[in-house]
Amino acid sequence: MVAAPNLVPGMIVITASEATGNAGAVFRVDPTTGDGTKVSSAGDFASPIGIAVEADGSVVVADADAFGGKGGVIRVDPATGTQTTVSSGGMFSNPFDLVVEASGTILVVDPHASGTGGVIRVDPQTGDQTMVSSGQESGPTAALREVGIALEANGDILVIEQSLAGGASGGGRVTRIDPATGARTAVASGGSFASAAGIAVEPTGAIVVADANAFGGSGGVIRVDPATGAQTKLSSGGDFVSPLGVAVDGQGDIMVADSDAFANRGGVIRLDPANGAQAKVSLGETYRGPRRLAIVPSPTG
Repeated sequence: MVAAPNLVPGMIVITASEATGNAGAVFRVDPTTGDGTKVSSAGDFASPIGIAVEADGSVVVADADAFGGKGGVIRVDPATGTQTTVSSGGMFSNPFDLVVEASGTILVVDPHASGTGGVIRVDPQTGDQTMVSSGQESGPTAALREVGIALEANGDILVIEQSLAGGASGGGRVTRIDPATGARTAVASGGSFASAAGIAVEPTGAIVVADANAFGGSGGVIRVDPATGAQTKLSSGGDFVSPLGVAVDGQGDIMVADSDAFANRGGVIRLDPANGAQAKVSLGETYRGPRRLAIVPSPTG
């Protein structure tokens, strides 16, 4: 991968609102200084949420309400902020989060696609959409819908599902999806989950989940054993108010986007993977209410 101008390896990119208004935008955050710089706003953005970085350093964003309300995937040039439509309409209803596969294809979770939600694969060049795995029902009224996505080292897909109608799994569930067949296997549910949202994978293979309302409402990050589904509290309280997004940097540190931390300005918080200790990376000065984040990876060759 070749990092594009202004996006060097280790840089953080986030979706958030502008400090001067409620418009959605993409910002880059320096992980050392915490400085936030707007990359792109307005244009096609209506409600940008999910964010990822492609192999050439371009940024792709899942916007739940763009293009007349059906949402879509938008590519952002990190040097100029220019927006380009990757895919819109079709199966999309409210695309919420996304990740880039090793092949370059884009996987998008949409909690309302085809009525039950699902994971949609998008061709990065043509925008063609293919359903990888459609959502499922849990009981007569509790529909589990996808709101977060990550990839394991072998290419398996992990999604966070939330119940939109309450029920036993209302706090969230981690599900593994076969990228070829779409077959689903439950990994973890219940337990500490209250409002699971963001998901990422550590270098060890362990799964980390950001939950805005876990641990009595203070929110936190939960580590999940990928084989057994056992949950362990990694970090809670402290600066957390509404942790929504989580990513792991090249050193294994865990970065969390909290939409309401630091006197409701929101910000990015670094966690020590060994003990969960929190350190402020950035607070909302140029931005407000960060939703999701991604880390620019190091070159692979």
